[in-house]
Amino acid sequence: MPNLHHRPVHPEPPDQRLCVPSLADVVAPSSALLDLPPAGRLRFGDVDLGSGRPAVARSIDGGVRPEPPALWLADRGRPDASDTWSRLVDRFAETNLWPLVLTSLGREYAERPWDAGEFEPAPLTTVDALDPGTVLATGWADSLVPMGADPYVEHLRPFGAEFPGLAPPLPRTGTPAIVTPDALGLWGRGRIGLVACRRPADAIASIGWFGAINSRSAAQVSAVLRSWEDRFGAVLAGLGFATLTLLVPDPPEDESVALPVAAEIAALCPDVLSEDGPVDGFGYASGGTVSGLARLLVDRPVWRLWWD
Repeated sequence: MPNLHHRPVHPEPPDQRLCVPSLADVVAPSSALLDLPPAGRLRFGDVDLGSGRPAVARSIDGGVRPEPPALWLADRGRPDASDTWSRLVDRFAETNLWPLVLTSLGREYAERPWDAGEFEPAPLTTVDALDPGTVLATGWADSLVPMGADPYVEHLRPFGAEFPGLAPPLPRTGTPAIVTPDALGLWGRGRIGLVACRRPADAIASIGWFGAINSRSAAQVSAVLRSWEDRFGAVLAGLGFATLTLLVPDPPEDESVALPVAAEIAALCPDVLSEDGPVDGFGYASGGTVSGLARLLVDRPVWRLWWD
């Protein structure tokens, strides 16, 4: 269960800064019931989420998939989504419902992916069977290293064609980073989603999020996020159509610490090195290199990953 720093019980103004949760142990008790709330209005204490419903996954032909829903979806977005997320995190130990701030593909495609059911739940046994180091090494080789006997790897320096291995844990200062509500969505807005799970990383597989499908499966993303939770304290906070937002309580303090972390991020999400990605992504400012990405990670508590 999370070891979370105290925050006020009552909501603050929308421009309130948020303390990144420090998740010392994000595994809920094995005996915990992982049930979603039914459709209707939902309230936890003084946190009123309004009306919502379990979001069903749909097959290509529009039919409902047989897997039980793992995501409860609020019917409407809210201007205080970031603050609401923070207050729901504080209740995770009792609810076993991990909150996420959800955004859609865009105004013209507001139903995608959440209302359209564009996801495919994966069993956590699949995640259990995956080794995060192997997932990242495969991603490094398949997505970042060109084919050939002498591949071009200047963009991967100081590393080469071989994945450098898992980074050591980030030092914990005991003083988690502070972020603005915009970290979780434009002007702090978004829809609240609740995922029945024992640790935040498992939410990706449980939902069956398709955002990384062009390079990584939902189970593979969850396997890596489990490891990032343990070593970096990374907190899954938001999902879009193809974007994933993590908050890091103790980001790297210098480039030498950030370099192996940057290698892992690029191995999971090669599009962070793409210079034609979203303007809030890493690509433009990093110059498309691992060393450039490492410079951006220094003292940066918000990691927004984007897959093409």
